[in-house]
Amino acid sequence: MKITIDVDDSLEQDYITIHCKELTDDILELQKTLVSQSSGRLRLSAFQDDVEHFLELKSIIFMESDGNYILIHTSTDIYKTRRKLYELEELLPRDFVRVSRSTIVNTLRISGIKKNITGASEISFSHSSKKAYASRNYIKALIDIMNEKRLKR
Repeated sequence: MKITIDVDDSLEQDYITIHCKELTDDILELQKTLVSQSSGRLRLSAFQDDVEHFLELKSIIFMESDGNYILIHTSTDIYKTRRKLYELEELLPRDFVRVSRSTIVNTLRISGIKKNITGASEISFSHSSKKAYASRNYIKALIDIMNEKRLKR
């Protein structure tokens, strides 16, 4: 891989372009990492009644499908969007992980996971009484991601 950095003081904002021979998993992971680094400035558009809100990603604890909508949960409110869950999964930084067919969680907001071998594992979040559930098919990947984030002794 070749990396080039051009400094141009005439630019109004920084931008990154990736040139690749083919779109591989490594390139997609690099894109998610770069988006994750700048996610403090990213916002997601969602509605509450007829009012459009622009939510900071760090305020979102999880998202779940509900019929034709995706419900976006923050600590205190619930918003709606018509985007598809798979679209959000592709757009969001790597801190957001799918934990079931119908749910994506923000791993930075997880405070605990109550494992259940026979059914869905319960996920609790910092500064919220809300809960989400991880299915048996997704729990191992979630645990692996949480272990990566844990401080090593």
